[in-house]
Amino acid sequence: MGAVDVLIGYELRRVMAKKRVLILTAAVFLTEAGLYFVLTRMPPSLTGPLSPYVWVVGFLAPTIGLVQVTSLMIGSTVFSDEYEAGTADFWLTRPISRSEYYAGKVLGGLALVCSIVLSYTAFSVGISWFAFGSQSRLDLLLTALPASIAAALPFYAIGLALSEGLRRGMLSTVLSTLVFFGSYIFESYANVIATFTGDRALLELTRYLPTWGSVRLTSEVVLRGLSGTGLPAGAFGPLSGLSGGVSVELLLLNAAAYTALAMVLAWLRLRLSDVTRRAQ
Repeated sequence: MGAVDVLIGYELRRVMAKKRVLILTAAVFLTEAGLYFVLTRMPPSLTGPLSPYVWVVGFLAPTIGLVQVTSLMIGSTVFSDEYEAGTADFWLTRPISRSEYYAGKVLGGLALVCSIVLSYTAFSVGISWFAFGSQSRLDLLLTALPASIAAALPFYAIGLALSEGLRRGMLSTVLSTLVFFGSYIFESYANVIATFTGDRALLELTRYLPTWGSVRLTSEVVLRGLSGTGLPAGAFGPLSGLSGGVSVELLLLNAAAYTALAMVLAWLRLRLSDVTRRAQ
């Protein structure tokens, strides 16, 4: 087994032991369970036409915030915990290169993000099938699953860059969370201004924010795939109004740009700086 494989396994076990990550992961599943509980209590006349597509609700709901926050929580501990515990020295004095260390740590955290996405997807499909019967257009998951993982990547990478840059777990978690909510709030403010005044200047600026691609990507992919099913516009409530018909390519470009930039910054910080037992 190579050094990267060892680090991936180590990182998976380490992050899964973090209480705040476990709490957020549990929140994802509790949110889905709550949504389906409410849907089963609604009159059949309202849910009847949507019954074959109820899996969409559980699949999309976490992608408008919970997955991003969980991902940045994971990313913000990847490197910082090693500095605070003094174990960065141990790893980087072993016969492994910094490239192997970086790859193993990053891929380990990413494996956990992917596992969470796959788990809540299986949960949403399973519970919707159990509560509402046979589900349709599950073939959309072939594109929706990669989109959901891609949507989580920008904030995983931002948390990771702050983790290596600041080398303080709590500080990097707080700052990456502020980046997410600051971007999200600015988008909300810009949408309100555009709605009531018709001034779209601020709305155009939101295309350059990290939440613009991350929050919209999955819903755009899924709802485009459902466009030929005859479902009424707005059938999934707020979830169907997130993307507004934005180009998937532009959303991917936004997510890819933030992911790549943050990953490169984290790598340069690790590659070019000294590694000390305590964060400086």
